[in-house]
Amino acid sequence: MKSGFVAILGRPNVGKSTLLNALLSKKVSIVTPKAQTTRDSIMGILNLKDAQIVFVDTPGIFQGGLKLDSSMRKTAFTSSREVDAILYLIDASINEFNTDKKIFDSIHSEAPRFLILNKIDLITAEQAIEKKKVLSELFPGVPLIEASFKTNFGLKDVTNAILPLLSEGPAYFPDDVYTDKDPAYQAKEIVREKLLHFLRDEIPHQSAVKITSLAEKKGGLLIEGTIYVEKPSHKAIVIGKGGAMIKKISMAARQEIESNWHKRVLSLELKVEVAPNWRDDLKALSDLGYGAD
Repeated sequence: MKSGFVAILGRPNVGKSTLLNALLSKKVSIVTPKAQTTRDSIMGILNLKDAQIVFVDTPGIFQGGLKLDSSMRKTAFTSSREVDAILYLIDASINEFNTDKKIFDSIHSEAPRFLILNKIDLITAEQAIEKKKVLSELFPGVPLIEASFKTNFGLKDVTNAILPLLSEGPAYFPDDVYTDKDPAYQAKEIVREKLLHFLRDEIPHQSAVKITSLAEKKGGLLIEGTIYVEKPSHKAIVIGKGGAMIKKISMAARQEIESNWHKRVLSLELKVEVAPNWRDDLKALSDLGYGAD
């Protein structure tokens, strides 16, 4: 039996969460077209015949001035330590890789690294050849894997590259466990995904979700949660006219939870509260589960 940890790093919106979900054939990490969807490190456990690979999805690395931004950067870089391999994802559709080079060089880890040129389906074969040439000059000696995780292209190449780097030893998790996150966390992330889906850009990025109660009763689940926003005007938008928007968010989240967990959700009650400047408040971040320093 072999086992080990693999960190997934990269800039926002390069497909890290899509990779994790594709590898596990399960929705472990929420995915939206919007940057900064992932705020925490999330483990996804892949159990193979003779191996267990624990993948760690991380927040996209970017320079922001808020304490939440600092927390996300620290989470990403900390997750790269004490791992057996690092997958650094690059968006094939972009033309500037100097930012990636700076981030890559700032990763303090002795683990073997792989460049993953994701979204390869968005460019032509000629463009791919040219970009691989540029990347080979910027990242000399770093193995490169072409991929399109949205279409599952390249998944086998990723696992085949990692397997030789694993160590002999027991599995870290039971074979029926696929993530380190508890149900309350998973429910919180599903609600936040629906916020990102239904609301315009600035509101979901300035909002947070906390599950205050999750109980399993005869017949299904009872879930209560709070959505925190920074402005009263945002609260009004999240609630919507006559409560229409909050009902839409709750209904979509209920359906997603039932689909993922194969359990009935009897009720998902969401309320909205204003927490001014919570993204730059250490106590608020701690209360909401973000370990900013």
